Amino acid sequence: MEDFSFAMAILQGIDISTKIQSPTKLRDPVLKHVLSLFDEKPVDIFQVGAIESLDSKFRIGSGWSDTVFGPHVKKFGGSLVIVDVNLDHLANSYMIADAAGYPVDLKLGDAIDYISEGCNIYYLDGADGHLGDIQTLEQFKKIEHTSSVVLIDDIQTKAVSLVSYLRSKKIKYDIHDVGNGGMITVDIRKDK
Repeated sequence: MEDFSFAMAILQGIDISTKIQSPTKLRDPVLKHVLSLFDEKPVDIFQVGAIESLDSKFRIGSGWSDTVFGPHVKKFGGSLVIVDVNLDHLANSYMIADAAGYPVDLKLGDAIDYISEGCNIYYLDGADGHLGDIQTLEQFKKIEHTSSVVLIDDIQTKAVSLVSYLRSKKIKYDIHDVGNGGMITVDIRKDK
């Protein structure tokens, strides 16, 4: 049975994020830590993947990172660009952003066509499986020269090739035990 209580709370302006109960560790602490690296300054964020479903179980499985990034952009400035190949997912992200009052720039299409330098944070959370693994590596290669922090979700399905690439290039990364199979952060800022 579907449960839309989390989405309804956001639409009504109620913060229930601290009340989420799940055996899966939420990604929120990692996302908030990365935001804290920018000392409450404006941050430009490029996010691959929008809110897949408003069903509360997707809040845990999909992460809903918009709901963490968006309030930071609203409070401190910057931008949040979200790219997805699915119009329904983008509509979900738009509805939540509109209700919560944070700005969002939505792009329908493949992230590889939109990803470019100029952002402080890149969150690569696209397709799962072999295709996602290939896409994540291609996306990272387009931005690896930037001064940014890159987050990659679901290591076993989206970052197998990327981890090999990072090791071969001796690029430092951190692994976080959150979400579905862990998350990687790659801090490639030049002025840490």
